Amino acid sequence: MPLYMTDDGKMPVTTQSMIKAFRQCPREAYYKYHLRLSPKLASVPLTRGKWIHSVLEAHYLGEDWKPVHAHLSNQYSKLMDEEKEKLGDLPREIELLMASYFWHYGDPAVQGNDWTVHEVERLIEAKMPNGHLFRGKVDMIIENEFGLWIVDHKTHKKLPRWEYRMLDEQSTLYTWAARENDIPVQGFIWNYITTSGFPKYPVLKSGKSFYAKALTAESSYVAFTRAIKKAQAEYGDVFLSEKKDKDVVKARLAELKRDRWQGPDVLPTSPYFRRDVLEKSQDMIDRVLKSVMRTSDTMHSYDFTDPDCVERDVKSCEGFFCNFKDLSMADLVTGDSTLLQRRNYKSQDPLAYHAGNDELKG
Repeated sequence: MPLYMTDDGKMPVTTQSMIKAFRQCPREAYYKYHLRLSPKLASVPLTRGKWIHSVLEAHYLGEDWKPVHAHLSNQYSKLMDEEKEKLGDLPREIELLMASYFWHYGDPAVQGNDWTVHEVERLIEAKMPNGHLFRGKVDMIIENEFGLWIVDHKTHKKLPRWEYRMLDEQSTLYTWAARENDIPVQGFIWNYITTSGFPKYPVLKSGKSFYAKALTAESSYVAFTRAIKKAQAEYGDVFLSEKKDKDVVKARLAELKRDRWQGPDVLPTSPYFRRDVLEKSQDMIDRVLKSVMRTSDTMHSYDFTDPDCVERDVKSCEGFFCNFKDLSMADLVTGDSTLLQRRNYKSQDPLAYHAGNDELKG
């Protein structure tokens, strides 16, 4: 039986996430899509990514993003202490990150900031030549002077290398699906946001200035400006009372201000934000589609009925993004992970995110 079907039961459904999970480790697909399990305690990257997407969705719908952030912060406050400890101080971190993002791309005088947003969180479906339904949800469809583009918000600990974008199948599949729906997109824009966090800004014991390391660490103009205001409030006229300290801080502020996005024709220098554009040729789309269909055929015809026969990729189990390590080990050692499933996981439609659910829940 296919791994996932349309509501009428007539067509297998394939998503890029399903393809990725099955290729990475069949057992990942087994737990997530066959048993439809989801961890009760969400990972930090997943929770942070959903939070940032919700804020960006509100902003690009023309709404104020701060009430959305406040709502999710309130949801966070209701979590158990164990969950808060795992997630860290996300309300403060994300507020500062997003304030920096909106400042970074907020100069209306810069050419390229004049995106016309046509769609936000658009569900796109298209029938592949093998009869399977491809389904994806694009973050935005925008228009600029060069035409229509799909925009995908991507959160990473560090900005990825260019090879990632060249080999990325999701962007190619979304471009194909959009064109199948008579949306003539030129290609794909990755809207990268780095979530590694801004540094702390310790002040010298004398209260006169920041430690030297704080002045050389990667930061944003907004984060550093806030640190200056906080130090001034705590140390009063003592802080930056000497001209040499004031000059150093002023020079650092000027450097950070130059990191602000200056349009698509200027090389970006911010360590936190970047937008990369890639057009997609029809030949490239055809090659990716053939590969994805091969995996889709294998995945939907795979026999998941006997858990002991479902392969596991040990290397993947060692990795950070494996969500089912405990179940895989229990099934291997004892042959039964039922108790762990009830304790650590919940039943959830793995494609529920297509319907939209931005609540922060453990």
